[in-house]
Amino acid sequence: MMSKKIEIVGLEIVGDLWGNDEKKINNLSKRKIQTLISLLIKSVGFLELGSYYHQFGNGGITGVVALAESHIAFHIWPEYRYVSLNVFICNYSKDNSNKARELFNKISTLFGPSSVTRKEITRKLQ
Repeated sequence: MMSKKIEIVGLEIVGDLWGNDEKKINNLSKRKIQTLISLLIKSVGFLELGSYYHQFGNGGITGVVALAESHIAFHIWPEYRYVSLNVFICNYSKDNSNKARELFNKISTLFGPSSVTRKEITRKLQ
């Protein structure tokens, strides 16, 4: 009987950032957050393929970034000082798990949260 080899497809990190720095999240514009996130993506060595950002009347921002390695999505609720963040990075040619964690941490720092809860989901082929 042949056993199946389990392959790690990637790492998805889902997080809730609470108590974000009011000045930081209220002074963000769609253009500014797009520039900052693009710089962070490059800093860890990932390739940005395209993005979409939308700013709401209350200052909230939703962003989705497609990467060659998968994607990032976030939603900012300035009135609650809350940000939801999702980073999913694939391991097609190498293990990118540590880079996924690094990117999640760098993006989180942009908002200055007092509390971060996160869940890591290992995606596998079986």
